[in-house]
Amino acid sequence: MDDRKTAEEILNALSPDAMKLAQRVLELEREFLHIKNPTMIVSKIVDAAKELTK
Repeated sequence: MDDRKTAEEILNALSPDAMKLAQRVLELEREFLHIKNPTMIVSKIVDAAKELTK
């Protein structure tokens, strides 16, 4: 991968499902940004990926 690509270019190259997952991960990161147990986010990301693959 070219290190000079912008985040926008990388996101625009994703498949529709990968884009949905990336958006959900960003939402989860924002939700869990200020909680005391940030490890909870891992299970939420896994759940989001499973839901998108149904």
